[in-house]
Amino acid sequence: MRLLLFFFSFTIILSCKTNDPFNLQRMSEAERYNFISSNLKINNGVNLGNFIFHLQESKIELRPFDQLLINKLKKAQYPYDINILTNLLVDNKENKSNIEWILNSKIKIWDTGNWSEKFWSLINEYNLDIKKPDYFIIENFSKKYNVSAFIKTKIENNELGNDPLLMVNWNIVNYEEGKLIETLNHLDIKQIDYTPKDKSVSLYGKRGIDGLLHIIAN
Repeated sequence: MRLLLFFFSFTIILSCKTNDPFNLQRMSEAERYNFISSNLKINNGVNLGNFIFHLQESKIELRPFDQLLINKLKKAQYPYDINILTNLLVDNKENKSNIEWILNSKIKIWDTGNWSEKFWSLINEYNLDIKKPDYFIIENFSKKYNVSAFIKTKIENNELGNDPLLMVNWNIVNYEEGKLIETLNHLDIKQIDYTPKDKSVSLYGKRGIDGLLHIIAN
């Protein structure tokens, strides 16, 4: 019986520690607010994600920190941070216009790689007004590219040349000169990212003189 009582007490203590790892319940309201504000400001990436996770596990109401989170979202430079912060803020309809403005201004950051599908799904779920480039449409949260329009846009903007280096699912793929669009049309493309000419030359030498296309294909 004593052993059972000890085990039960130990479980409760362990549960309390797990649910309140920062001892927030022992802080005064002002101390708790300052502690959370400070950590939200200084943490980024995985550290930010872990901190927010523990706050949510501790049942901390984050609405009082919305303006701080919006300011942080404005400065965010990585899809991971933008995703975490947007998901925290989007349930509050009062934040909608700010989120739309920020996501529109940062589309080149988050509309990339495997993040793209996550964001377009979120945008659809909350009916956010995000200006989509003309060279793809969204069907069932997935992109359907107009490859010719994409390449034309990037060439006209002097970001890519006619025969950029082509990488498909992290493997370099050779194609006949002048046959880029034909090659791409044979792929089931999920996402197109690119490195412009002015950066790819320093990374890939002469092979990158026309830029780099990185394709994620199914």
